[in-house]
Parts: sequence; structure tokens; C-alpha cells
Amino acid sequence: MKIAFVSDDGTTIHRHFGRARQYAIVTIEDGQETHREIRAKSACHGHDHAGSVRDHHDDAHHDALLAAITDCQLLVVGGMGAGMDERLRGGGITPIRTRILAIDTAVAHYISGRLTDTIELVH
Repeated sequence: MKIAFVSDDGTTIHRHFGRARQYAIVTIEDGQETHREIRAKSACHGHDHAGSVRDHHDDAHHDALLAAITDCQLLVVGGMGAGMDERLRGGGITPIRTRILAIDTAVAHYISGRLTDTIELVH
């Protein structure tokens, strides 16, 4: 099982999917973590220097954001939009929204069966 954690620093879970710069990918086998790696997350969204907002809700943009995690079965994040939630599910990746901040804590919760989805973190 591979789990993608949305992060900026590889140790904490980012509060917003679209603004994070990377993924921490954790591999779980036989109830324990066996591998961890960092992957770049392309096309973070936000405001450009002129202050205009780039369209970050189209399918091509979502595909670019997910290209690095197509081998993952779960994605853990602090929050995300409904469009990305649908896109993940359509691609076979189950999103889990959490208020847990530390990736290590979330991994321990997953292994013990206590990592749950907080649906109200979809915006």
C-alpha cells in the first residue's frame, strides 16, 4: 500500500491540497512502514505576481497535480476542494482529510486502523 501525504516539508501534512509543493510517499507492508520518499507536486496554485488567479480547477491542471501519485492508493491531506475529491476517486485514489499535522502520527494511526476521513474538510 502506498500513501501520498500532501506536504511542504516532508514531515507535516499541508492544510490545502492545491497549495502544497510536494508529496511524502509512504509504503506500508505487513503493518509497518517500509519506505518513504519525497516527490515533487507540480503546478501548485495561487496568485501570480500580477495578482490574478490562475484557473486551477480544470481537468488538465488536476491531471498534472496527480501525475506523481498514480501508484498510490490513498492520499492524506488537511483539506481540499470537492472537484479534486472527485478527481482522486475517479482515478482510484481514496482521499482522507485529517486534522492530524504530523505525517508520522498519521502513519501510526493508519497502521492501527484509527486514521479516519474528516469529510467537513472538503471545501
